[in-house]
Amino acid sequence: MSNANQPSLTQPDAGQHGGFARLMLDQWPYVLLFVAVVAGVAFTDMRLEFALLYWQILIPVFGLVALAIGWKGAGEDAQARTAFAVKTILHWGALFALVWILYLPQLVDVLTAETTGLQIIFLLGLTAFLSGIHGNPRMSVVGVFLIVSGIVVAFIDDAALMMSVLAVAVLVGLILWQKFAGGKSSD
Repeated sequence: MSNANQPSLTQPDAGQHGGFARLMLDQWPYVLLFVAVVAGVAFTDMRLEFALLYWQILIPVFGLVALAIGWKGAGEDAQARTAFAVKTILHWGALFALVWILYLPQLVDVLTAETTGLQIIFLLGLTAFLSGIHGNPRMSVVGVFLIVSGIVVAFIDDAALMMSVLAVAVLVGLILWQKFAGGKSSD
């Protein structure tokens, strides 16, 4: 009797574990970006004087992720990819400049740390949403989630539990998106 159809004991069954593991691997950048934004808003509320440096690091990371996930859809020729790269850099660079403006001494004296954090989450959400329109649509989902999270934070003072529930909901939404919408396209 042949063992050709028997599952291997040393290698995982790709049909059982590969699909979920692949989905999680595909979604990790989005989850990581969301967690970084939530941490940044909390950091802004606690230590406004160091928050600008945090955002100056995080915004280029967002831009690099948007560039990486949109690169495949940018086309095969060098001119199309160069145009996509320039647009993406300008797109995220505009947000970088706007956040820098929010931290000018004249505005820091007028705006509270909480309002600055909320403004940044809304700006990041809008920028991610628009980035998704021009690149990978899943980035738009991240943008919408950030905007909704900003609304929740604005209305609920201690929103850690709500943010966790929303994070799980977005993760499930991204998984379902990948399974149903993403699974139909060829890789």
